Amino acid sequence: MPRTRFVKSPDQIRRLQEIYAAPAFLEARSLGLTFLTDPDVVAELLPPPLQPAAEPRVSVGAGWIGRSNCVGPFGHAAINIACTYGGEEGLYCLTMPMSTDTAVIFGRELYAEPKKLADIRLDVQGRTARATVARHGIAYIELSAVLDGDGALEPVDRATRSSHYYFKYLPAADGRGLAGDVELVRVTHRGTVFRMARGAGTITFRESAHDPVIDLPVVSVTAASLTEAETYTTAQVVERIPAERFLPWAYGKFDDMTVWAGAAALQPA
Repeated sequence: MPRTRFVKSPDQIRRLQEIYAAPAFLEARSLGLTFLTDPDVVAELLPPPLQPAAEPRVSVGAGWIGRSNCVGPFGHAAINIACTYGGEEGLYCLTMPMSTDTAVIFGRELYAEPKKLADIRLDVQGRTARATVARHGIAYIELSAVLDGDGALEPVDRATRSSHYYFKYLPAADGRGLAGDVELVRVTHRGTVFRMARGAGTITFRESAHDPVIDLPVVSVTAASLTEAETYTTAQVVERIPAERFLPWAYGKFDDMTVWAGAAALQPA
């Protein structure tokens, strides 16, 4: 048995690998909206080999996970663009803010999810639901909805399944390019929506140098809902992409270092 907790025994390794292989996210409450955007922007945002879906559909959501088997409770948000891979429909995640460093580290290292630490709020008052995502003092994502009827969530017990795509890579140690070829990871989400309330919603994206979601135009909001659900995920690498081919998209999941570099240049020596 190892003397320190930094080193794991074979039994501990097996237990950890079981969790990595089958994450579970439970007691989730989320406000989600769907909108149509500019198809030319979608075509630019999707890294090859992903292709645009039949319509330029984007989903954006934010909320809270009450329990998980891997990172505890946390606030979550995501912007997902409808896409296709090999002729099958899926979702490409543009950004995925999280409220805890544990959730950020787990998802970025395992699936290469484009996670960043953020302040995430969800407030529901009667028929009104509002969610915000803020970083660097900017609430760059704001969602609001007026729910149908009295706003009560109705039982639905609906099974869900979707394919989400991420690109797994590391910067080269010398800072020039990437350390190697890029893995395209397909994460399959299976779950159940237990309760739901539909409504009409609005989306506000605000300017942020580090999170430029405002570059994604909101042409028309097509759906809004407040849900309670659970999700289970599994993943596999489905393709490898040459590093040079992927490079134009490689820096999008990081804060804009040129902003920090410019600020540093203004400091006294």
